Amino acid sequence: MEHMKYCVFIDVLGYGELVKDATKTTEQKIHALNSIYTNLASSLLNTINEINSVITDKIFIKSFSDCFYLESNNLLDLLFSCQRIFNDSFGFYINLPESEYTPLIRGGFVKDWTVRFKDLSAIVNGQDGTNPVGLGVARAYWTSEMTKLSGMRLIISDEVIEDLKIKEYSRNGYNCFVQEYTYNKTLLNLYLERIQTNEENCPVNLYELIWTETAMSSCTYDYVAQLKNIRQNFNDKSLRHFQKTAEVVLKGLLISECKERSGKVYDNHKKELKKMIKNNE
Repeated sequence: MEHMKYCVFIDVLGYGELVKDATKTTEQKIHALNSIYTNLASSLLNTINEINSVITDKIFIKSFSDCFYLESNNLLDLLFSCQRIFNDSFGFYINLPESEYTPLIRGGFVKDWTVRFKDLSAIVNGQDGTNPVGLGVARAYWTSEMTKLSGMRLIISDEVIEDLKIKEYSRNGYNCFVQEYTYNKTLLNLYLERIQTNEENCPVNLYELIWTETAMSSCTYDYVAQLKNIRQNFNDKSLRHFQKTAEVVLKGLLISECKERSGKVYDNHKKELKKMIKNNE
């Protein structure tokens, strides 16, 4: 069908709790929101503009409140864009003042039909603009929000995986899948893990992108220190998001080249991340 698209819905974890937080003043909330949107605007601007400059079928993007939606006919370009967005947003405030608020984002990635109608606000204001609607939009939202999976993760529906050519991959005792991807004449790897049970022990048939591998391979781009910096933003109710994000960072470390580059750094990162996952500070 000509209307079949790859669709991604991404939102900011904890946005509702932040704006309702009675312990913060309105000014503190606005500062946090400014940090979040400065971060996301930079991540999206850099990633989408760069990738769209070298591909023919441009990635479509639409935002509202704390959410944004991406759409494309090209699966690998969109998947790579998501990896870049997740890395750019998580690493944006590394080595900057702790007063800045690093958002954790979560996304759902599906393949289904969508159409674009004239945006209603654009009609009213005499502007150009389209609004995507359809099952792809709805399912991308459900995959992000309703699958009972916590943390900064990109959750991928199984029909998307069917269009890839993934191979089994194992490193340092961690088993996953790998997809080769050529971007701007450079061969890259994208890593994915299958999810068969959600956090309520219900069976699911999903995958997630291990978006942290590239950063952890450097042994210098310190996501472990970043996790320590943002730990204070999580209470008992939201702690699961912190722990599951630490788990994704650990998986990226295990399949990275960090151990070969510096065994000491690798061992220290692995130890610290396991403590965070267990909440053993």
